[in-house]
Amino acid sequence: MEVVEASRDYRYLLDRGYRQKVVLDLITSRYGLSSVERSLLLRCVHSSRDAGLIKGKIVGFVAGHHLIVDGYNVLLTIHSVLEGMNVFLCDDGFVRDLRKSYRKGVELRLLAEAAGLLTSELRYLSPGKVTVVLDKNVSYSATHANTLRDLLGASTDVILADRADVKVLGGEGVVASSDYVVITRAKKVYDLAGEIIKKHFKEKIIDLASMINTQPSKHL
Repeated sequence: MEVVEASRDYRYLLDRGYRQKVVLDLITSRYGLSSVERSLLLRCVHSSRDAGLIKGKIVGFVAGHHLIVDGYNVLLTIHSVLEGMNVFLCDDGFVRDLRKSYRKGVELRLLAEAAGLLTSELRYLSPGKVTVVLDKNVSYSATHANTLRDLLGASTDVILADRADVKVLGGEGVVASSDYVVITRAKKVYDLAGEIIKKHFKEKIIDLASMINTQPSKHL
């Protein structure tokens, strides 16, 4: 796959300190990448140093810990799979979709189904406390919050925030998100959506990380 070779060259240049946008524009032009392929590189390929730093923050379990869930990030990653889309195992160990916006193309029925899967997984994981943070600027966010409260029960805090990322990072606990900006700033992270997808929809995961690491890049 040409996009895999493009990913290798992209990481090669990032590892040598070139600015991300310059490298992304160069590789997009060099390989004639589509907007979707460009988004794949942006979301799933990082410098070896950055990927390693994030992997070092990933915890293997959350039982007994305070779990702070980046609500729409987790729910909409699951939502993408329920829509039939593939998701990608990225080089930092997180599973991501290529959804461009949280505010478009959300089916309430599928979001409710995603919430049900989230609820079941949280019961299995047995965190000491759960806080779910939703962006209040997303359409129907108040409805989504009430649905989650009904599913998760009184023991879970469901919060609507003007700046969900700030609220997620402001708490003390393990952060459940695949948002790159969020997880680079968090101290401990857990790929909640990824673990749910691995359990129920493993066939929808494309392991981009393994593809990139199969052989060295030709380096342009």
